[in-house]
Amino acid sequence: MATTPAPRPATLPALVYVLAAFAVISGSYGAMRALGTAAMYAKPREVYLQLVTANNDGLKPFVGAAELEKYDAREADARYGRRNAALPLAIVGLILSGLMFAGAMRAMRGDDWGRSAWSFAATASIPYQLLNLGLGVVMARDLAKAVAELPPMAQLLVGGGQMLASIVFCGIAVLYYGVCVIYLRTPGVKRAFSDAAARRKPSA
Repeated sequence: MATTPAPRPATLPALVYVLAAFAVISGSYGAMRALGTAAMYAKPREVYLQLVTANNDGLKPFVGAAELEKYDAREADARYGRRNAALPLAIVGLILSGLMFAGAMRAMRGDDWGRSAWSFAATASIPYQLLNLGLGVVMARDLAKAVAELPPMAQLLVGGGQMLASIVFCGIAVLYYGVCVIYLRTPGVKRAFSDAAARRKPSA
């Protein structure tokens, strides 16, 4: 007696897998970054100063020891003073990153819940990235006077260079999330996930 072959899973559009792969990477990186930020700002101010000092080791060739020590203290004060805004943002970022990671992983298996979770996380990540950039701009404004007292090369590294990198990163992230939101809500993609769910159901 011939057996009926099991239904083959529906094939999702190739772009779903490409975008999902980036979502998995983005979610992993975002979660690690959020955990690192939360861990830093949860420490006492003295410990945070040590972290800032270690992070600014690369400025030693351009800035004198006494001048760099003074800048480290001012940077620690400026950034630590904004921890009440940075900590909640880090927690939100951790939640969104985890949701994006889990959603993209399940979406690649044709799970429509994964598509919905991934789409929601991408939508919420757009204002989150803009808020993060806004906090960075506020911190840069707080540090503007201290940065202006550094030598030109050091100013470029801790001032303009960092802000430019933050703007470029935010722009790329917002563009990627926007593409995900639009693409995952198109009728063709929704239909592909619906077909995948239907084919996984056992036949009568």
